[in-house]
Amino acid sequence: MDYKKIVCGVTGSEHSMKAAREAARLARENQAELIFVYAADAAFLKGLTVQLTSDFGQKTLEHLGGHILDRAEEIASEQGVPNPKKILRPGSVMEILKQVIAEEKADLLVIGHEERSFFEKILFKGEVEDHVQELINRTGVSVLVVK
Repeated sequence: MDYKKIVCGVTGSEHSMKAAREAARLARENQAELIFVYAADAAFLKGLTVQLTSDFGQKTLEHLGGHILDRAEEIASEQGVPNPKKILRPGSVMEILKQVIAEEKADLLVIGHEERSFFEKILFKGEVEDHVQELINRTGVSVLVVK
């Protein structure tokens, strides 16, 4: 299939970096635009016993997200895809992905999947497959899950 715009969600995990590599490979092969997305969602901090201001937690996640997006950009460059678009937004992962897919009119979403950590179970509130199906139903995008 020919892809024109590929969105890749990144979290910094090993699996998301594998997804970044695969998205870059597909972008190069299809001469498609590549867009990396990081959602800075500080909602999970509300349940911690450590008292952090939501502003501090959000700014910390955004700072981390900038580094993660820079690493994804390096991976894309190594794969022969210079200057991918990088989007960092506050909000829940699924909502941000839906927004970006719609705004960019993407035809492929690439995400990494691994056994969920405690924090991911809190963030996603459900099985990854349920969220993937929701993205497909709401946006019409094709989804590639890299393991």
